[in-house]
Amino acid sequence: MHDDLRFDLCCGARVLYRAGLSVGIAGHLSILLNDGTMLANRFGPSFGTLMPEDVLRLDFDGQVLEGRGAVNDTIRLHGVIHKRNPQIVAAAHTHPPATVTLGALRVVPAVWDQEGCLLANDVTIADEDYGGLASSEDRVGSFAEALRSHSAIMLPNHGAITTGPDIKVAILKMLTLEGMAARHLSVAGAARATGLTPHPVPPDVAMQTRRELEAVIVKHGAVEMIWTDQLARLRQTDPELFRHTHALA
Repeated sequence: MHDDLRFDLCCGARVLYRAGLSVGIAGHLSILLNDGTMLANRFGPSFGTLMPEDVLRLDFDGQVLEGRGAVNDTIRLHGVIHKRNPQIVAAAHTHPPATVTLGALRVVPAVWDQEGCLLANDVTIADEDYGGLASSEDRVGSFAEALRSHSAIMLPNHGAITTGPDIKVAILKMLTLEGMAARHLSVAGAARATGLTPHPVPPDVAMQTRRELEAVIVKHGAVEMIWTDQLARLRQTDPELFRHTHALA
């Protein structure tokens, strides 16, 4: 069951890996199911090698209900997110380098370009210092609460979480967040080098542009277009994922 969702989760993981947004075997992706359980990657494979059989069905406490393999305690982050926010269908957690850098500085990236407008007023930073692995509800509860009002949250000295109505949107938001962080660092460096004053997109214009972009996305089905393009790239770089999935069909 849920073969399509497992495949999408693996594709999302590999997209993040190919974009340089994963570190070792850290990070989880999760998808909420209608029966109050979730799909998530098991502990062991990296985002760059994840296969559908590595995706388990779990309860919110991280107990394995379906599939072979085990999870580590940090899967509780996703259980708490879905339990407290049933409207969140998909969540992506990884350690994007530019986002981690800004998180260490406790800086939320400004909107410097049109792409950043997609997350205008939708990015926040957890208002607490790093306290160790996200392995208990008391440590991650504040993250889940922050995701009630924002779909992208930066975790100081740790990483980021993005959410969406499906795993495709959660992944694309992670890519967008990392692009915003990288642009922020680039602009800051250029400002120091030139002595010029950078000018971000004004907040009202950023929000107006976000609404306009969202309308275009809905009108043209742009999420599916972008996802199809990402899969076309993966067919070139990760053919074993597609051969394996075809063999199981």
